[in-house]
Amino acid sequence: MEVFTMVFEKVKHTIMDILGIPKDEILLESHLYDELDADSLDLSQIILELENTYKIEIENEDIANFETVEDIVKHVESKLS
Repeated sequence: MEVFTMVFEKVKHTIMDILGIPKDEILLESHLYDELDADSLDLSQIILELENTYKIEIENEDIANFETVEDIVKHVESKLS
């Protein structure tokens, strides 16, 4: 399985756990705030979980630019390569 797909599955699972949204409703193009109803605290929890899982650091400036699930997945993938 390619890195992008593995990261997407982990991001989906993390969002599902934190926001309580069914996994099949979380798409790459899902907007974090408008569609998934996340707030800044939710996003912080999601990022912390991903940082701990992948042993990476995601800067606050980068987090401010995350609007969709795909934004997070692409950023984490770039940190892993």
